Amino acid sequence: MRAKIFETSLRALSALMPYGKKMTDEEIQFVWMILPASVKQTVTDEMWGFACMQRRLDPNPNKELSLDLQILSYVYRRRDGHPAFDWGLKQDLSQRMELPGQFHEETASLPFTADHQLPPVSNPILQSFNEASIQS
Repeated sequence: MRAKIFETSLRALSALMPYGKKMTDEEIQFVWMILPASVKQTVTDEMWGFACMQRRLDPNPNKELSLDLQILSYVYRRRDGHPAFDWGLKQDLSQRMELPGQFHEETASLPFTADHQLPPVSNPILQSFNEASIQS
């Protein structure tokens, strides 16, 4: 994603949102600066544009998130309502992008897989507690 596209779209979208606060140039530059490099490399201008349109169409956006994270949640898988950059892009993103003018509801969250399991317990006290809970 190019910085100019990011800045221009955030500026315009923040101005278009009803009851929203228009973002300043400094705020937008700060958000760009702290955005993970992996996100800048992964998200294309087309994906960002799609996500901006989804934010405009969303009848019930997550207003607990900043505008940039609201937008990214339309292209990244979500964990607890937040975009989970480490989980990657939505699996059906390309199909969603084929109909950009239609709002796409959030599908069920990711099934629990081995990729997202916590590491095994290494503390002996906790390990014996874990074994006792499994036996009961």
